[in-house]
Amino acid sequence: MPSSYATAQDRIRDYFDTVGFEKWQRFARGEAQNRIQASIVAGREQAMATLLAWGGNWRGRTVLDAGCGTGAFARRLVAAGAIVTGVDISAREIEAAREHVPEAVFRQADFYAVAETFDVIVCLDSLIYYAEDDLVQLLQHLVRHTRAALYFTFTPRTLFFEVMHAVGKLFPKGNTSPAIARIKAKRLYARIAKETDWRPVRTTHISSSFYQTTLVELRPDGDVSAQAASAVARR
Repeated sequence: MPSSYATAQDRIRDYFDTVGFEKWQRFARGEAQNRIQASIVAGREQAMATLLAWGGNWRGRTVLDAGCGTGAFARRLVAAGAIVTGVDISAREIEAAREHVPEAVFRQADFYAVAETFDVIVCLDSLIYYAEDDLVQLLQHLVRHTRAALYFTFTPRTLFFEVMHAVGKLFPKGNTSPAIARIKAKRLYARIAKETDWRPVRTTHISSSFYQTTLVELRPDGDVSAQAASAVARR
């Protein structure tokens, strides 16, 4: 396990077990205390709705919610008929998820502790803190435990985020949340195609002011049409 990954894990665990816990509890309830938080809540709702629509019929499918947090998306998956397992490194979030979604199975675990195989794996805003190399290695591990599809989000490197990052450096506000990695989309897609047997078949960018994320659907190489792979590669 790379040292950069372990460092990111420590920061994420510390944040979501402490100051970040109550904030993300509110987000899961759809509550916001300011304009920035309202945009995050709205963006996440759009991302979850899009992901559910992409998945089609979830009934009876085994789904791993990797980085499940307090169970906001797991609740929607259960309602859609999926058989859900959730993992997260935050003990507090796993405890909350068990309370909020008793129909699912939750355990405190790292991504690399995933050993069983699922029909679908979902990583909704749980991989956004990892640099490109760590992200690709995580995807290499997770696709080995997925039969049909893997969905994940990442934050693209755009002018908007470069400006926001610069402003954050100029006007620090004591935010203790782990830093979000900004990834070059075309290079990421090329590396996935080269370093795994899976391919991006669909991507969409979700923009809600301060919430900017790209949702990706990966499928095994044999399930990808040449037209779909070519369309994604050009983005």
